[in-house]
Amino acid sequence: MVPGTWSGLTRFAVRGSLFALLLAPIPLSAQSPVVTAVELDRRSIFDPDESTFWLLKLVNRLHITTLPYVIRRELLVQPGDAYDSTRAAETERNLRRLGVFRSVRLDSATTDSGLVVRVTTRDGWSTRPDFRFRSTGGEVAYTLALIEDNLLGTATQTSLLYRKNPDRSTTTLAFRQPRLIGGRVGITAALEDRSDGELATVALGQRFFNLGSRSSWSLVGDTRTERVLRFSEGIELATDTLQRRYVLGRGELATAFRTPSEGYLRGALVGQIRRDDFLSQTAYDVGGFGERSVTATVGGWLEHRRGRYVKVQGFNSLSHDEDVDLSTVVRASLFLAPAVFGYQHDGIAPAIAGRTGRGSRRGFSQLEWHLGGMLTSEGLDSATVQLATTAAWMPSARHLAFVHASGGMLRAPLPGSEFDLGLGAGPRAFRNHAFTGDRAFFVTAEYRYGAAVDFLKVVDVGVAAFVDHGGAWYAGSPMRTGWDLGVGLRLGASRAPDLEANRLDLVYRVGNDRESSGWVFVVGKGFAFSSGLRGGH
Repeated sequence: MVPGTWSGLTRFAVRGSLFALLLAPIPLSAQSPVVTAVELDRRSIFDPDESTFWLLKLVNRLHITTLPYVIRRELLVQPGDAYDSTRAAETERNLRRLGVFRSVRLDSATTDSGLVVRVTTRDGWSTRPDFRFRSTGGEVAYTLALIEDNLLGTATQTSLLYRKNPDRSTTTLAFRQPRLIGGRVGITAALEDRSDGELATVALGQRFFNLGSRSSWSLVGDTRTERVLRFSEGIELATDTLQRRYVLGRGELATAFRTPSEGYLRGALVGQIRRDDFLSQTAYDVGGFGERSVTATVGGWLEHRRGRYVKVQGFNSLSHDEDVDLSTVVRASLFLAPAVFGYQHDGIAPAIAGRTGRGSRRGFSQLEWHLGGMLTSEGLDSATVQLATTAAWMPSARHLAFVHASGGMLRAPLPGSEFDLGLGAGPRAFRNHAFTGDRAFFVTAEYRYGAAVDFLKVVDVGVAAFVDHGGAWYAGSPMRTGWDLGVGLRLGASRAPDLEANRLDLVYRVGNDRESSGWVFVVGKGFAFSSGLRGGH
């Protein structure tokens, strides 16, 4: 034998054995266990051990518990699949997102027959007359509504609303079912009869139902005959009144290029045709609308998401479980607006937006931003720059402290899309349209304590202290801002799927150039801020 041959053969055999081991199937005992069954535990508004009182029993009998197929079509854990905790957590989020449950829980247990997954859902009271009231001093806005969030147990929402604010009154009839046809195609429709106009919108399509969905599509139609009121410098009466005629037809086809378990990369092609005409009220009264301006655009977007979520208790609501989306998301879009499509000049509309967050059940922080505009052969036509951040600390379910800050600048915003703060939104002690313009910022901080949870099995009660500062103004005009601070009561329906708590606040307003200092009683719902970014072309 040639010297070294034996040692060489030994090394070869060892390497071959290791390579074979790496390629060999992983033993079943080392894999995730296989789900053998998925059981549903569907509960009504009150659990059996709670509904001993006759009135609670009557409420349960009047309520139709969410049907099994509605729950099963949201499940991402099926019999025969290897158990995946990430997909189990997403299943919980999907069910809570339906907006019909006050509680959702997914558990797994090993039995003699194998791994069994149990999904426990507790319905919220879905048939509800709703009265929403906002008041700042002597100014009032209210909503009377009859809402059904879970029609016949199918997670279908229908609503009839009457809204009244200092500008107008509105009657709205709405319908929403995201899985109406074949369990995949949904429809949303709304009709508004205003004291000064009419609006109608309908959307039909198949959405991305979960992080692993491969495609979506949508068709949207929107038509509006409306009056647009414009306010400035805190003046109580509108400084300008316009008539608007708006018609939109939009189609979108989207696909997912990558769908790893923690996120995705998606893209879409979009096309739309639109009429959007504005005319001063004086000119409209004389001759009405003349020629119609019709434009079209084509383009698309790319969106990347790295999913990150945290389940908290006691943020928007006082007691319900809530999913806070802390995902890192970036969306870039580009639309073409050539003169041949009806525009005055050739143009493009690029935009980039994103958000990210970090946190745990004891607290989180979020950052959201948006930058976009319209570039034409003549230069910059319009632009939007906005930023918002929220930080919350929740050492326990009863305690919440948060700070929110947002701000932005608009260039040539469409009439009616300017920043508009007042009547409980923004500095809450100031009246409707107290701060308007194309520059704005708002900062608010609040501490809340949950004094009683599920009191009388009907309501959650909390107390709060807060401070607000913010304002809005037009470029070239003096900065207009306002301060307020106060204490308040928070009331939330413990047995309803609605997460937003009602606010009853006693607020001290620090006077400015338009409003005097003094105490104001303010009624509202939810937070005094919104994370939605708005404005621009």
